[in-house]
Amino acid sequence: MARDYGEDIEKKFAEEALNRKARATIQANNYNCSVKMAKFQMKKTSLIKEVTCKKCKKVFKTNSNSDLCFDCRKKSH
Repeated sequence: MARDYGEDIEKKFAEEALNRKARATIQANNYNCSVKMAKFQMKKTSLIKEVTCKKCKKVFKTNSNSDLCFDCRKKSH
């Protein structure tokens, strides 16, 4: 009389597939958590800064490295 191993093998493969899926989920969650923490810890610096004009002493906001306001820059050119 031969023994039928079909059901045993199917159960074994089902358990292994479940374990693989669980491990993959844990690894994905660990990666996502570390990426989220890195994004949280990084500070975003603004490109726009507040500058005082050297000629007229007017305070203005700019993203360039100029020390003159737009009006004084126009007059000088």
